Parts: sequence; C-alpha cells; structure tokens
Amino acid sequence: MINFIVCDDDKEITNIVKNVITKIMFKNNLEYKIHIFHSYDESFYKIVKSDIENKIYILDIEVGNKSGLDISTNIREYDWYSIIVILTSHYELEYLAYKSKILILDFISKFDLYEKKMEDTINLCINKKLENHKLILKINRRIEQIEFNNILYLTYDSSIRKVKICTKTKECETNQTLKELFPQLKGNFVYTHRACIINLNNVKTINKEEKIIKFVNNDTIDLLSRNYLKELKDILN
Repeated sequence: MINFIVCDDDKEITNIVKNVITKIMFKNNLEYKIHIFHSYDESFYKIVKSDIENKIYILDIEVGNKSGLDISTNIREYDWYSIIVILTSHYELEYLAYKSKILILDFISKFDLYEKKMEDTINLCINKKLENHKLILKINRRIEQIEFNNILYLTYDSSIRKVKICTKTKECETNQTLKELFPQLKGNFVYTHRACIINLNNVKTINKEEKIIKFVNNDTIDLLSRNYLKELKDILN
C-alpha cells in the first residue's frame, strides 16, 4: 500500500493533485490511499507519527502561518525514508528548500507546467518505492528474485510450455503461469496478448498498425492482439 499525504490550503490544488495521482495509479497494479489535508493540524501530525507504510508527502510550502519546509524538518525527526515533494508559488524559496538538507525529492512550481511536472514526479516516486520490490520465482529447486523495474515482458512459450521472463539483461523461465504471476507484478504491467504481459514503464514505442512493441533496450515483440488493444489505448490516454 502506497500512502499519498497531500496538504495544501487551496482545494483546487488538492483536487488536481488527487486527480493526477488517481490517473497514474489506475495504470499501476498497486494498492494506494490518498490522505488530503488543508492545514498542518493534529490529524496531519497523527499521520506523520503513524507507522503506515510507504508514505509519499506532497506539501504546500506555505499553509497559513506554517512552512512546508519546517513541516518537512519535523517529518524527518520521525522518518528519514518517506518521500517529500514540495509545492510552491514562490520561486525564490527553491534554493532554501534544497539547502535545508531534509532530502526533498522535488520542488514543483504551481505555475510551470504544473500537472505534467506532477505526473513525472509521482511516476518517479512510484519507481523509487519499487526499487526494493522483487518478483519471487520458483525455478527448479531454487528461488530467484527479479526487480520489477528491470522486467520488460513475460510471455508464454508453447514450445517449452513455460513462461519466459525477459529483463533488460537476461531471460529466465518458470513453470508458473501468467495467470499466477500477474497478481504478483507491482508497477505498470498490462496484458497485450493472452500469452504476453508487458511492463509499460520499459516500453519505448508501440506500433499499433504493425502490432510491434519496442522496449528501452530495443528488443521487440509482436504480441499485441486486437482483444487487448482497446484496453491498452485506454491506459495510455
């Protein structure tokens, strides 16, 4: 479960952030919850001090008479691992934010391609949260762990009656089925064919006419069926 903790005294801004998060998380096979606050009050601090997992803070730099930088310093008294993103309409405070040594992931201006920058930052947050998450495979008598971010695609090979997992650097095989593996995949994984699951985060291009998918390492596959094309278009839009 990823917990997004959003605080801004402007309800229009919190609605935008909520919509961006929802749009991105719709594409990912991850549980999440959005906690919205309009002030740094007791209920906000209750979340800060709680032991809920995978916190991602998206904080306005100025709410009432309280500074998001001061709040971030308070968060770090309890937690050095959660991600903090600062929202601001004050360009001049950016240097101060980075100088504060509170490990802020990003500093987003409300005036500078705001929604697009927010999408990019949230995707970065998710990828950071997935860095230590791995797919656990049973291969013969051994257990192999593969980082989700390294997986390009999984495909069923009928000639050997096994599923092949293709990563950026290697291939491996397992007797587990795609149906068994899909619920375990964390990230932006989708079916493109009844015999193929791809990691959209590692896709370079999709040629819908020729049914060719090219990945970031320039590997290609042609497992893109009409049955899954509409669903894929909905996700990419």
